[in-house]
Amino acid sequence: MDLTKADKKEIRKNTAKKSEEEKLKGITLFPPAVQVFHDPSLECYFKPLLSVKKHILGKEYMVHLLSTDGVFPEKVFLNSERHFWGFKYSDGKYTFLGKTETFGNSNFTELYSALKKDFQKNREEYFENKVSYKDYYKRNREWIKDTARFTKEQDPQYFAEAFYCYEFTKYYFEKTGEFCHINELTENYGHDERDILLSPEDVSYCIEEFFLNLEYNLENRYSLSPNMAVCGTDGFRFTCWGGTAIAFADTEQDIIYILEYHS
Repeated sequence: MDLTKADKKEIRKNTAKKSEEEKLKGITLFPPAVQVFHDPSLECYFKPLLSVKKHILGKEYMVHLLSTDGVFPEKVFLNSERHFWGFKYSDGKYTFLGKTETFGNSNFTELYSALKKDFQKNREEYFENKVSYKDYYKRNREWIKDTARFTKEQDPQYFAEAFYCYEFTKYYFEKTGEFCHINELTENYGHDERDILLSPEDVSYCIEEFFLNLEYNLENRYSLSPNMAVCGTDGFRFTCWGGTAIAFADTEQDIIYILEYHS
């Protein structure tokens, strides 16, 4: 039986869908903050990228990979350093062991709440018109700048654009079941066909430089070694400019460390 063009197109579509489903097997994309943190208000600093179950040395962990895209670290504390964060793990969720003061005293929570309210109200319009993150900021720039009371180290535009990239990509996934970055939809970027989780080889490559220069990368000392790395993903597939998020598990203390690696 000869297939029509429409039949062939439908077959290709279904094959691609099955391929995407295979990539997502065992992975939860964009998990809600209430399933990630004991204190969900942390979501204005830490964007939940994905959750994946891992069995490590006889223990089961629901590892949550995170991104701080949108904010800059201003100060260093134990468990909250430059793109390195420590979380106590219990009941499948994280408790932040560092201090949010590492990001300074900008009114992130207030602006984040305002951004969420706007997106909830206008997301269908943003979606239908494929509004890019640059156009989103131009459209909302005045009230964003009026709402933000940021320190000189922070940037309201960066915070807002990172928020929008993440929320738009998340909303598209929730509506369609397809994992496509906002730039694929608004800027005609090619679709990223790679697996969502990095291969062990890619994780090893990313952390090699980090450990070679550990004394410069971290001001505090942790019980940390390369063999504690359990998984990773490219944050920029979820946000604007996020680095590679890699999780390390300290099974003795039930601590998950998140490294945001920037090459």
